Amino acid sequence: MELTCVYIDAANIILSAKDIGFDLDLSLLFQYLYDKYRYCKIIFFIGDVEYLTSVEKIIINHGVELVVKQTVREGGKIKANCDVELTNRVSVDVERNIVQRIILMSGDGDFVALTDYARDMGKCVLCIPVNPKNTSIFIKHRPYLRLMYLIQIKDLLENKKALTKHAT
Repeated sequence: MELTCVYIDAANIILSAKDIGFDLDLSLLFQYLYDKYRYCKIIFFIGDVEYLTSVEKIIINHGVELVVKQTVREGGKIKANCDVELTNRVSVDVERNIVQRIILMSGDGDFVALTDYARDMGKCVLCIPVNPKNTSIFIKHRPYLRLMYLIQIKDLLENKKALTKHAT
């Protein structure tokens, strides 16, 4: 059985969705991933931020592995170094041959060296950012890198209750 691991850069996905008014429902996202990529393991990387308290139960109830990093304020922004943690985890999983297919949920160009490494190690790599506008040119121009955008399946992943509430 081929193991697929989904590595989610929460800040990138959540903030990119928010930037375009996409009310991403994590519960629907996790269910979609489990349905589409049978036998996958989902790992959610996030800083210890206020948002986490509102979604932690959803994450745990879906059997998603939660990696929480300490945060610091730097120049008015909150930093958690989740990119470093995610990169380390993927590298270790590749080295130990724990994963055959990698799904990276981020459009951050900082991960290009990681995707190159995984491909060079014979792993299939799919990148799922939110939309093309928030996706690094470095990610877009990797010929081996399969891309799919969450915006393409927005109707399946949006919190309909929240949308209805905002419309009234």
